[in-house]
Amino acid sequence: MARAYGSTSANEAEWSDTDILAKAHDIVETFLTFLRLERPKSDILDAGCLPASKASIISAFRLVVATEPRDEVRETLLSAGHVLAQFQDGIGPRISVTPACVMQAEAAHPAGAKQLDDVLRQVEEDTRRLRHLLGKASAIAESRYHRIHSQTPFQEDGTYTWYGHA
Repeated sequence: MARAYGSTSANEAEWSDTDILAKAHDIVETFLTFLRLERPKSDILDAGCLPASKASIISAFRLVVATEPRDEVRETLLSAGHVLAQFQDGIGPRISVTPACVMQAEAAHPAGAKQLDDVLRQVEEDTRRLRHLLGKASAIAESRYHRIHSQTPFQEDGTYTWYGHA
């Protein structure tokens, strides 16, 4: 996001709403660039390789989605935000989740299978949580922007109120 303003304060407690929103856009843009380079597909990766903390990226997505007036952009952001579920703490090397032929599979490793089940369970829980959080943010934007554009501030008699009419 190009900035037409500058933050005169290095102290985050003194940031304006504009500064906070710009920072959220920067974090989301950095994450989207990271996704284009990393191409996680259906793999599971360690959260430590993210360009910022997972919590800050989630917060940034929530803010950007909640303030996005365009439905199609919001949907794209939601899809990208859901990919965060594939990043989990303590994974270590990338886990490639691709179908394998049973005939070519090596002997089963019960400990490895249990670890994979645990990771997949974490991803599933995280996916549900992210869908809920980002869905709420999208609903905020949808109610805000659709309500504004669906009601005219003009009454039939020509009078005007800035907040619309019930």
